[in-house]
Amino acid sequence: MDSWYKLRVLGVKDSAIMKLMNLYEEFEEIYLHERSFYSVFLKLKDEEITKIFDAYKINLDIHIEKMINLNIEVISFKDRRYPLYLKNISHPPVFLYIKGKLLFPEKNIGVVGTRKMTSYGESSCREVVGDLVGAGVAITSGLAVGVDVTAHKRALNLGGHTIAVVGSGLDVIYPPENKAEWDQISREGTLISELPLGTPPDRYNFPLRNRIIVGLTRGIAVMESYKKGGSLITAKLALEENRDVFVVPGFPKYSSFEGNNNLIRDSYGKLITCGNDILKEYDWDKEKTTPKNIDISKKEEEIYNSLIIEQSLDELIVKTKYGIGELLAILTSLEIKKLVKAIAGGKYRRI
Repeated sequence: MDSWYKLRVLGVKDSAIMKLMNLYEEFEEIYLHERSFYSVFLKLKDEEITKIFDAYKINLDIHIEKMINLNIEVISFKDRRYPLYLKNISHPPVFLYIKGKLLFPEKNIGVVGTRKMTSYGESSCREVVGDLVGAGVAITSGLAVGVDVTAHKRALNLGGHTIAVVGSGLDVIYPPENKAEWDQISREGTLISELPLGTPPDRYNFPLRNRIIVGLTRGIAVMESYKKGGSLITAKLALEENRDVFVVPGFPKYSSFEGNNNLIRDSYGKLITCGNDILKEYDWDKEKTTPKNIDISKKEEEIYNSLIIEQSLDELIVKTKYGIGELLAILTSLEIKKLVKAIAGGKYRRI
């Protein structure tokens, strides 16, 4: 949590904070100018300017302690860890509240769809996500019931990385029936919101949430959508932000696929029948999950394939069920073969 958060604490509008962030590199530089500068050049109201000039007196210790207790981290638009793709959308969030891993891969696809999915929509979602995760692609969605949670669960079950963008504060679990997935993603994946703690899941939060899903990803895959719905809003946002839209075709007489078929008919989305179609679009299919021309055992291959994303020794023990001695021996062998590397934090990743 950096000093810019002082402005959020005092209730300065995000639009005003972003103007200041675009003007200055460091928070302290705000006070190099007089009040009149912000009134004349930034067109800020007196009430807002007063809050800005009072912000330097704020002590963030109590807020930092609260976030630490909840295992939540706050990063601002100025933070070097802020996702690059998200920074480049038209209206990026000023602050991000994150629970879990601060991991925003370049290989990232958003998966969206209806809450009332059919069995065909579910099987298509599982197949597409399976193909993507197998190639090391992260899966981003909104943790709603239906397609969203199906995509998250599939990614988690396959050991992939998943990012859930939610429409409430990170201390307000919604929908409540997805609590188990919420908790698991906050441990094994990334749970993210732009909304302050305590924010309820109001309806107008979700269209805003959708722009973050778009901003984090290379493209959006629409699994199943009615003629109207949040998935089509997300697809429209993706097109506006120059992101790709991929669409699974549906049965002509199924109303739950009318949105999909209309996107394809009107040439707004690229028809896909499996996740490999997306991989080919970006040449991601050329990256193999197992090394070529290197002699490795079945156990070594299993560990290698488990490291689609970097993981700690404890995470590998839970996933593979190997004892610590055997696992360390396998990892050492993979390091000697220059396939795996130990990195900071006691974690391992592929080379």
